[in-house]
Amino acid sequence: MRTTALGKTSPKRILSFIIFCAICLFLAAAPSWGATKKKGHAASAKKEHKTAPAKVAAPVAAPQIREWGPYLDVAYELTYWDKNEIKDWREKRDQEIGETLASYIATWSGKLAPGQKGAERPGEQPQLFRDRDYLRLAIAQTIDYLQSDNPESLAAAAKTIESLKGKASMPEIAYWSGMVKALQALERDDADDFVAQVYGIWNGSVLYIEKNEIATGATSGAVPTNTPFYYRNLINLVVNRAIIARKLDGLNALGPLFVMMNDRNLGEKDSEGKYTKTLVQRIVDGLGAPDSDRYRLNFTVAAIESKRLQQVASSKLDAEGMTESVQKTYERAKTFNDLCFKWAAGPRSSGVVMAAVDYLDMTSFAIPRLADNENAAAYKFFSTLPDQEGRTALLKSMAIFNDIAPYSAGGWERAGYQSRELYLKSTHRLWRAIMELSLWTGDYYLVKLNTTQDAQNIQSYATSMQMALNSYLNFLTAQQGRGFNDVIPDSAYFGAFEASDKVSYAYRRVSEFSTDNGAYNLWFTHRLLSAELFPLSLREVRQTSAALKKDGRYNLYLDYFLPLASRIKQSPAIKKWVSAQRPETATASLAYINAVDKLFAGTAPAEVPTDTQLVASFQSMREEMQRNPDHPTHNLLKLFYLEEIQKNSNFTKLVKEPNRLDRPF
Repeated sequence: MRTTALGKTSPKRILSFIIFCAICLFLAAAPSWGATKKKGHAASAKKEHKTAPAKVAAPVAAPQIREWGPYLDVAYELTYWDKNEIKDWREKRDQEIGETLASYIATWSGKLAPGQKGAERPGEQPQLFRDRDYLRLAIAQTIDYLQSDNPESLAAAAKTIESLKGKASMPEIAYWSGMVKALQALERDDADDFVAQVYGIWNGSVLYIEKNEIATGATSGAVPTNTPFYYRNLINLVVNRAIIARKLDGLNALGPLFVMMNDRNLGEKDSEGKYTKTLVQRIVDGLGAPDSDRYRLNFTVAAIESKRLQQVASSKLDAEGMTESVQKTYERAKTFNDLCFKWAAGPRSSGVVMAAVDYLDMTSFAIPRLADNENAAAYKFFSTLPDQEGRTALLKSMAIFNDIAPYSAGGWERAGYQSRELYLKSTHRLWRAIMELSLWTGDYYLVKLNTTQDAQNIQSYATSMQMALNSYLNFLTAQQGRGFNDVIPDSAYFGAFEASDKVSYAYRRVSEFSTDNGAYNLWFTHRLLSAELFPLSLREVRQTSAALKKDGRYNLYLDYFLPLASRIKQSPAIKKWVSAQRPETATASLAYINAVDKLFAGTAPAEVPTDTQLVASFQSMREEMQRNPDHPTHNLLKLFYLEEIQKNSNFTKLVKEPNRLDRPF
């Protein structure tokens, strides 16, 4: 039942209207009976499904509606649907009515055209048409536009609805007039006019319909309420049509509209899935999120859509592999991620940090799956992720980190953070995302390096691997002299160990095809750096010792690794760490530390645990550290490394100048 904000209706007219409505309930004319209920929209939820429409049994003798009018009167129930759903509904109604909507539009456009002859005989009064005839034609033309995106249909709707401008204060006419003008603003990419028209619909139509439903008792549940459809129409108009489809900038002023919508009943049942309600709640939460760009509707919607598409792409990638469909989803996710950067509050805002992390994570998810998809249709697209695409993302994210790191000393609120704690949490997330992508990229090339014997390929894969891993190691080194150590997470040093360990292997492979010691020196330097970063890696230390003996360079082991063993025994950081460990871990750690110099030298007495036992004791800890960035041992590695890197020792000199190994005694 349509309602207006006009005067009260007499009891007799109310009774007549109720009887009329009761009859209409038995007619198969309402779009909600004739069409599938609306499914979830693009940014609203991870999972979508359609729910079967409620069935209303019509009496056998009940006649069917054979005209478009009653459907157009309640067309607000479907104008938030997508094109395919409107198309399906329209085709079914065409068959049911026996007249196509196109034919209806053509017929009534002719009848209502200005200057149309209204009398067939002289002296006969011209034919008059009701305001509803004009409104129904405008609605039909609007529906045609919503389904086809034909601008001529929208222009025709605007021309038709203009005939009713004298009745623009009527809520129903105000709604359709505002809807047509808002759609025209979208066609022109006119954000200011679009915002004005949306608020015009809200203030000049929806609020009046709300008040009328309250006055007539519709909100009590005794009679159906229509406002949920109007709410969904506005939500769809702004989110899906304006921001997601048109990517229209400058709509942040519509943020308060969603705050108001969050308190409204959107008419969704639990059995149908509260997709629109979920969408509105996510938008409202995003507008006030303490670690994102607050009160920016464009950014918030783009971030929600980007995350949704990332989740869809990740699920499809695991289920389907690298298909063209998955590629398109990834590309759409990247599009909205780019819009997050465009619509953020500033080039280094908290929202920008969140967008950078999202893209790094999405890329890190895809790279490990390349090896299993080499024959997939979209492999060529995804294979760019560890190459130029990944390098660009890393450099961009490192630049962002470099710019926001000084906020540690003050000014973090300028980036949009509500507290220093949230700022530090965000910088740590960004660092870990940078680290993870660097390591996954290194692993990708490591697999290729291990599966080829061709010298040219070895050189190529090793170079790509070194570029990714060295960029991270250099990034860490560059931060250490800036005085902002709290913005670097403790896990950064364990990540540096993994990067240095892998890159040392790459240099070892390349050195086999070198005519000088450049690659060999870099192999040894990174092996020593790995041991400094993770002093509990006895297996790798012993492997280095064996390699140096074979190469006739065991003097390097004596000069650099044995001093490291002595430092492990004397380190205040390690002593403090052991005292805080669980009994089983502390026992193994003490055994290792007390005999580390003998273990490094290969002269450990019989009572000292064997290499195998010690490696096994620390393996579970190492795996936990890989999974858990907050593992307490990360802090130990950071403190132990910083104890030495700030000194002027043989180790620090070697890190700065690896070729010093070639100098004579």
